[in-house]
Amino acid sequence: MGNWKPYVYQEDVSNRLLAGKSLVLQAPTGAGKTTAALLPFIHGWRADTGCEFSTKCIYVVPMRVLANQFVYEWEERIASMGRRFRQNLEVRIQTGDRPEDRRFEGDLIFCTIDQALSSFLTMPYSLPRRQANLNAGALAGAYLVFDEFHLLDPASTLSTTLYAIKQLRQLAPVLLMTATFSQSMLETLAKEIGAEPYLVSADEAHTIATRDGKEANRRIWRTEEELLSAQAVLDKHRSRSLVLCNTVQRAQKVYRELRKLGRERGIETMLLHGRFLPEDRRSLEERLRDEFGKASERKGSLIAVATQTIEVGVDISCENLHTELAPASALIQRAGRCARYPGEEGTVIVYPVERYSPYGRENKDKPENENAWVQEMKAALEWLRGHNGRALDFAGEQELVDAVATPRDRRILEGLAADAPDRAHRIHAVLLGEQGGQASRYLVRDADSRTALIHPNPDELLVNPYGAKGFSLPVNTLRGMTREWLERELAEEPDWRVQTLLEDLDAEAEENRTRYAWKPLYDAKLVGAVQVVVVHPALAGYLPDEGFVSDVGETGFNSTTDSLTQAATGDGYSYRVETYEQHIRHVLAAFEQIALPELRYPAAALERAAGWREDSLIEMAWLVCLLHDVGKLSEGWQAWAHFYQKAIGKPAPSSTALAHTDREWDNEVHRAGEKQTRKKHPKPRHAAEGAIAVSGILASALGQNEMAVRAGLTAVARHHAPFVADCTAFALSSDARQHVEATLKYVPQAVQDTIRLDRLRDYPRLVPTGFANTLIHPSQELGWVAYTLLARALRWADQAGTARGTRGDLEE
Repeated sequence: MGNWKPYVYQEDVSNRLLAGKSLVLQAPTGAGKTTAALLPFIHGWRADTGCEFSTKCIYVVPMRVLANQFVYEWEERIASMGRRFRQNLEVRIQTGDRPEDRRFEGDLIFCTIDQALSSFLTMPYSLPRRQANLNAGALAGAYLVFDEFHLLDPASTLSTTLYAIKQLRQLAPVLLMTATFSQSMLETLAKEIGAEPYLVSADEAHTIATRDGKEANRRIWRTEEELLSAQAVLDKHRSRSLVLCNTVQRAQKVYRELRKLGRERGIETMLLHGRFLPEDRRSLEERLRDEFGKASERKGSLIAVATQTIEVGVDISCENLHTELAPASALIQRAGRCARYPGEEGTVIVYPVERYSPYGRENKDKPENENAWVQEMKAALEWLRGHNGRALDFAGEQELVDAVATPRDRRILEGLAADAPDRAHRIHAVLLGEQGGQASRYLVRDADSRTALIHPNPDELLVNPYGAKGFSLPVNTLRGMTREWLERELAEEPDWRVQTLLEDLDAEAEENRTRYAWKPLYDAKLVGAVQVVVVHPALAGYLPDEGFVSDVGETGFNSTTDSLTQAATGDGYSYRVETYEQHIRHVLAAFEQIALPELRYPAAALERAAGWREDSLIEMAWLVCLLHDVGKLSEGWQAWAHFYQKAIGKPAPSSTALAHTDREWDNEVHRAGEKQTRKKHPKPRHAAEGAIAVSGILASALGQNEMAVRAGLTAVARHHAPFVADCTAFALSSDARQHVEATLKYVPQAVQDTIRLDRLRDYPRLVPTGFANTLIHPSQELGWVAYTLLARALRWADQAGTARGTRGDLEE
């Protein structure tokens, strides 16, 4: 960061985090909270500091625009530091509209709360269900930053996040940040997660506001009695105005009116919300920064209309900010885009609303039973009316929050305490695979999004529907759109209107490819139970200046897919025949080069937290990678593999133990061979069976550490089907021990010394009973975290090793 000097609070926050403390930080908008959050991570990353800190940072935000903004700001800063210190740190983003790190492989990852929580809950929105347990381990041991924490829905997202934080903070510090908590909320949340509250003082806030010797910025707050309209905006416009609406539909409506009226006065207009294609959205965000940013020359006249997408974190400033009524915390965040920089003066105009969506519904008959957000919005409007024309600084904004948000915050805190046992039970059920739309809505809800695609022939997208170009929409929004699509009258009726994606959800399936199909949807209530829907282009479309439009069809846009996203989701793999020894060698090499570096810090942290022997989890990781496919050495699996190779005209020597067969998904000969083999030799399962076979080896290697053994067994059992809880009878081939012994040379000598091959076991006649009881349970918190780390390391190494085998890497 060159000669840049941090603010006093930034340095203090960094030092506390480096000392292992978790914090709840409250600082004014524009005070550099993100820099405060990333300072300790950068110190730990730099080899010359000698700091021991997590090697992965997952920076969680409530909205996609924040992730986009931070990536834009930090990619170049990190790259510059990398060149200076000759170290490489990879910055990535993972959001619904920019799923560029679906498996959380980056070092510094900016992601949205739905991506983080769905990964923690082993139902990642970014991956097919068969890879559900791949991402949870990425959060374990990572330095977690939750920005703009006040925006999380208290009835769902907030409670689930607190559950995750209390578990994960045992391995690494956690930082929660906001500008707008009430004092009671700040202190109670800190106590709840075992963190320290940290409130930037009014004096330091003033020092930051007057940096560079300039006068403090000044915002005048005003209220209006009429609804927000294009004419009201134009009447007060000078050169740069921002208009913030509560919903996309309202923003599109106001934009259309402003575009028409503004054109007559030579005023340009632009629209930004969360439903643009990534390339258009990036272009719009760049223009917004250029026109409203600190370095803008402010030439011409421009009005930008937006939703909550620019409510927080975006470093822009305007003269007049027009906003629909929102909760006090949201209003203050929006005001942070007005007169943001020292010496500036601006006006924030707050307008009443006809409907309180998306925050809740008004209950005129029983206002005491209204949604807490709605009650706060009404209280905020009354408070602002009583202070109309007042300039609010950080202390004044805190006065507003404390006055109108404290009652809601108290109700939230009471609800969190009452809800905790039921929430833990539901989270455990989801982690065990008892998943459904209801669970997703209950645990993630407001952050819960689904993908909408547009295509007249959606079968063309089935090769990789998760990678198709589409739009991430909140479930409730998509449900309302679907209802309108199903009811709308059309001049010419299409063959279908809306369809949902069906996935192969067979927990026993051990294929490396998900099978998909489309199913017509006739009831909008069912939207929450699926991840992807496709709508006919006669009903919805896309316009470059308005984004996704649910009320306009035949725009010429169709969703498409590509090979890059196909690889990222793990679909579309092809294989070539590979011996057991070759495959294990590839997997162990991939583990050492790819998975082990990420695993080292969280493994050591977990060993300390659980009181386990040093390097015991690393040892277990070597073992599960070494032994994960022992189940393929069964008589049944080898018979299937050899019969299939013969059926496709490429028989393998009978003495060869196979780990993979030749398989190209679009090869007709291979399809015919698969069909023929299925009749004679149905493909046996191997993952859970392999776990049983090696359970004695794992137990003898880890001594008395029963929890680590359970975690390892569970990782092996679920390295294909992430929720399997049963096992079939199997018999190992007579030379199974010989084939396993041939692979021992690929693990460190210290690991070899713990292995007792005489502990291999099989069940040739009886199905093992009580198998589920040998697996780890989510209630065994640190054991469950160990499982997620091992499952991630194994699946990552297995996928990379399989790809290497397909390419023929490491062949002698």
